[in-house]
Amino acid sequence: MRPTAQLPDDPRLPGLVAIRDSGLARAIPALGLEEGGEAGGVELVLCGYHPGARATLEARVGPRRFAVKTFADDPAPEAALYQALGAAGLAGDSGARVPPLLAWDHDLRVLVIGWLEGPTTHELVKQGQGRRAGELAAQWVQRTVSLPVNLGLPFGAAGMMHETRAWIGTLGIADLSVGVAARGLAEALARTEPRDVGAAGLVHGTLYARHILDLGDGPGVIDWHRFGQGPVELDAGMFLATLSRLRLLHQAHAGEATLAEQAFLEGTRGMLDERALAWHRAAALLQLTERLPIAGRGDWRARAHALLAEAMRLAKHAAPRESIASRRRAAFRFKSPALELVLQALSTRPATPRLPPRRAARLRALHRTGAAARGPDRVPGPAARSRGGVSPVPADGRDPDVQRRDELRGAVPRELGLAQRRAASRSAARRGSGARHRRHGDQALGCRHTGRRPILLA
Repeated sequence: MRPTAQLPDDPRLPGLVAIRDSGLARAIPALGLEEGGEAGGVELVLCGYHPGARATLEARVGPRRFAVKTFADDPAPEAALYQALGAAGLAGDSGARVPPLLAWDHDLRVLVIGWLEGPTTHELVKQGQGRRAGELAAQWVQRTVSLPVNLGLPFGAAGMMHETRAWIGTLGIADLSVGVAARGLAEALARTEPRDVGAAGLVHGTLYARHILDLGDGPGVIDWHRFGQGPVELDAGMFLATLSRLRLLHQAHAGEATLAEQAFLEGTRGMLDERALAWHRAAALLQLTERLPIAGRGDWRARAHALLAEAMRLAKHAAPRESIASRRRAAFRFKSPALELVLQALSTRPATPRLPPRRAARLRALHRTGAAARGPDRVPGPAARSRGGVSPVPADGRDPDVQRRDELRGAVPRELGLAQRRAASRSAARRGSGARHRRHGDQALGCRHTGRRPILLA
């Protein structure tokens, strides 16, 4: 946008409203402008504005110059990032750096940061300094590839793929043919999506050529509102995508854009995975294409097709993802008990009358314990069955083997009467029908064993 001194009235940006109504000195007293007698000499210029989301003001107070960023969302994460980058040595006066954090207000959702002065790498390409632009971007990657800053949410290939649906929708509504081309590209990206298994680090998220400045002794990087944790190829791919846009849509700058790309790749040799870089560059081109209809240029369709064709070429060079067929089979095998039951029922293995291993082990353990561990609800040991070696028949005439079987299940305590034992046996039958079927003729009841678990077929 063109800088303007007129500030919009946006109720979703409370900081902007406060500055517009009360002035910067009163709205942000932490700057100390009133104490220094500079409250009346503040010059404000609106240099960036996204209605309902954020705005950036350039503030001049005498020799001082800084940026005031107002947000609709909580800026605390970005404030924490600037503090962490400062602690890591990236908020100094030389070398690769970011703006220092000067003040911030949680309630007004305002950040005040230092001003970095210098041309952007986008401007360098247009000025015939493409190689310098590529070298600066490479220096930034070299400085931050192992930066010990763990702030931000995960942001990698999966995050980019998640956003493609919205980009395709925007392009498809604007023009059917562009939407079809965008969908074809998204399908190619889905087939070749890298797994991002490498170590994640801090990523800028929107490392456009216009977000990297030439500060004379190193690069400066601004606008960190989309930062996260991801692969370095994500930022590198976005920077190269903006160079591709310059080369394809502005023929007068194609040569310098190519030089910038070559310088960047030379400066990052051995640091980037080539196939992952191609994938992220293609995804970034799709993101950049999504903005063309909003710009409103009459030839935007031809420009969109040019960017999408370049992105498709890059996507074909990306490494194919590990076959998802085998992973899906492993992930969904016996995912639910119902599926396992159906597969067991369809098994052709014959029924087997043997006890399940767990129940057989329990029987052996109970018999080994003997009378010493026997309680009122325990299984009687062999000696307790009969002094003469023959199991006695109780007065109620019930088969002692059947009674002991029920006692093994814990279903019929011996102290119960006959009527109570029968009622308890019926209740146990409902709970353990599979075990009873194994002892009383599975085939006659239509019960078929296919391993450890019985499946009732009738």
